[in-house]
Amino acid sequence: MAQHDPTRLAGIFRSTLQRTAWLAAWPLLLAACGGQSIILVADPSGHVGQAEVATAAGMQRLEKSGDMTQTRGASKPPSAVTTADPRSIATTFAEALAIEPPPPLVFTLMFESGTTQLTAASLDQVAEIVAASQKRPAIRIRISGHTDATGSDKINDALSLERATQVRNLLEQKGIPARLMSVTSHGKGNPAIPTPDGVAEPRNRRVVVIVH
Repeated sequence: MAQHDPTRLAGIFRSTLQRTAWLAAWPLLLAACGGQSIILVADPSGHVGQAEVATAAGMQRLEKSGDMTQTRGASKPPSAVTTADPRSIATTFAEALAIEPPPPLVFTLMFESGTTQLTAASLDQVAEIVAASQKRPAIRIRISGHTDATGSDKINDALSLERATQVRNLLEQKGIPARLMSVTSHGKGNPAIPTPDGVAEPRNRRVVVIVH
């Protein structure tokens, strides 16, 4: 667990179940240090994790959006969890909330069996990816290739990389700078629909594009 100066942070905050809990609450924790109030809020996509606020004398768990506790120094436990007034959150933390990055956009492009040929519907999605990237002033695009469970590991490893690379090249041709894109491949690993080895599952023949 990360240690912090209690005179600065009025206790120790840590994520317990999901990394999104840390990301969601941290902007408010920073803004609330002076007032010794810590509030858990949903991330921009609406997801809420769980978090613990602890001092040397005790701990409180924040489990849902709006849960709030207050610290009163390292030698005293955090106060009982209450629900923060949404209007107060909006007013007190307006500046912190305003700089939250938008949630990533996820696109899944499908391929014909055993090829690097996009399906017709997925080819139409390329324009949507380009448009999404143009709306974000500072972006990062992650591209990951996948195959179904037919064929050897060697063939699928190569095919998944070829698919991801082809999508990257296609997006670059449409005007997205190559420096913003990163490519990974998983072969038949990490399937969207788990199947026994050798099963042809169209939904696993894909490239996932995440626009940050």
